[in-house]
Amino acid sequence: MTRRHLLVLAGVLVLSACQTPAEAPPAPGDQASSGEAQDEQTADPSSSMPSANEAPSFCDTFDPAALSWFELGAEDPSPEQTDQGVSVTVSSARLPDVSASRYNTLSEICPGFFVAITHEGEARLIALEDRTWAELPAIEPAGELRNPPAPGIEGGGPVWGFRDSLAVNDTLFLSDAVVDTDKECVYVAVHRIAVDQLIREETPETEVIYQSEPCVSYADSYRSRAPIKTHLGGALAFSPLQDELYVSIGDLHLGSSTIGQAESIGIENVEKDYAILRSPTAAVSAVAAISTPFDSATGRVFSKGLRNSLGMTVTASGDVWLSDHGPSGGDELNHIQEGADYGWPLTSLGQPYDRSSYPQDSSALPAPWLDIYQAEIPGSTPPAYSWTPAVAPTSVVEYPSEGIEQWRGTLVMSSLRAQSVIVLSQDSGNTVEQDRLGVGERIRDMVVTTGGDLVMVTDSSRLVVVSG
Repeated sequence: MTRRHLLVLAGVLVLSACQTPAEAPPAPGDQASSGEAQDEQTADPSSSMPSANEAPSFCDTFDPAALSWFELGAEDPSPEQTDQGVSVTVSSARLPDVSASRYNTLSEICPGFFVAITHEGEARLIALEDRTWAELPAIEPAGELRNPPAPGIEGGGPVWGFRDSLAVNDTLFLSDAVVDTDKECVYVAVHRIAVDQLIREETPETEVIYQSEPCVSYADSYRSRAPIKTHLGGALAFSPLQDELYVSIGDLHLGSSTIGQAESIGIENVEKDYAILRSPTAAVSAVAAISTPFDSATGRVFSKGLRNSLGMTVTASGDVWLSDHGPSGGDELNHIQEGADYGWPLTSLGQPYDRSSYPQDSSALPAPWLDIYQAEIPGSTPPAYSWTPAVAPTSVVEYPSEGIEQWRGTLVMSSLRAQSVIVLSQDSGNTVEQDRLGVGERIRDMVVTTGGDLVMVTDSSRLVVVSG
């Protein structure tokens, strides 16, 4: 029995429990959608009807009544205030039960309709306004989701498998952290699937359009002392101006986040790993650009020196912004430029987690370059903004011209550790933290509608919506 069949069976068991059937929501109206969906389909967002020579989009023909819908069980909205006294409304609902421990990603495929996906590929369609949901067929990630019997890797979900998703022009892109047990190595893949296939086919299949290179081996003998794990990246963003899809690839835990890690594997092996991390052609600790992602996609390394980036966006002006996790402190917001290097693993505004356990004199360390705090590395680009203590940043979105007036035109970033949305703006050319709203949940993914609603999935499998 395949993984897909097991997920379908699990879905049937969940549905047979105590779900409350609901009426189908109205079909997508002639309304604006999020920056992740329809506003990249046309240069004129006000024109949603297809021309005589233009095929209708999926959202023009989607009939929700073809699916079985259930109540989401939303709580009553509550008025809240941000740190700066801005009045907002926060609502919350429990997402449908799945076999995975959480949902990893959320994407708006039509105005008001969101697909939430787990690392295993279980998918649920959420009708936001009606607070109802429908089960979708499962899709399959490319790699092994169980923990392989190999000491050089810590596998298993929800870290491996699908990481992020992005809906553009009736196509859903998904990043996938892949454990290849045949080749005993790991990489990040990008899948694409037509939204129509995902919604309407019984067994939808994705197409892998990109695989990061090199596929990093977990079979080296020293890997058992510092296994590949967690720092996988996978953030997605699309530039309609360049017709390019961007994906982040983490350092795969090759960077020494502790001095003890470097000691345990030996400096000679650390230097082998750093040769991969610092190679300008290696899609590790990097952002990759995938040109013409709807057609014959081709990838290249776009930027380097990143540790574990979970959020990325392209603004209306074409600027690429990306969040990145530092070690102990030093979380970052970076303005990404092609060819730029952001310094990791040689410099950070954070410290190795165990720095206080070692002499302050860097010459007394196993290697002096392990003293990364504010190290000056020629050619490296500093972050636009940094946080210490760490906030554990995730998604980044550009806030639209509707919604919360004080946030219009800003960047909004979600977070795990800070359990907040963080508002960032420009002040005389400098990025500053303008405001913050605590939501009391670890925010795994977030999208914004053109009406200004921030829609999030959390690690406790809740759907949280912040509106003006």
